[in-house]
Amino acid sequence: MTLQIKLFAVAMQKAGSAVLEVECPLPATVDDVRQAVLATCPALAEVLPHCRFALNDEFAQDNAPVDADSVVAIIPPVSGGAS
Repeated sequence: MTLQIKLFAVAMQKAGSAVLEVECPLPATVDDVRQAVLATCPALAEVLPHCRFALNDEFAQDNAPVDADSVVAIIPPVSGGAS
């Protein structure tokens, strides 16, 4: 199944796109999707260990199930801002 993964911040910069399409057989978990992302876009290898995955607008653990209707996003760590 082809999944569209939303990318933000440095992950988007490394991939050169705001959306990454990956092939991942279903049923799958977030960890399976992580491995598919690495296989599809090796440029993310440096930042991916520091990123969180979100499913349907909520942070997800590596064992969370991913299905064909899941909205998947990779959220890099953020810092900075003004107080």
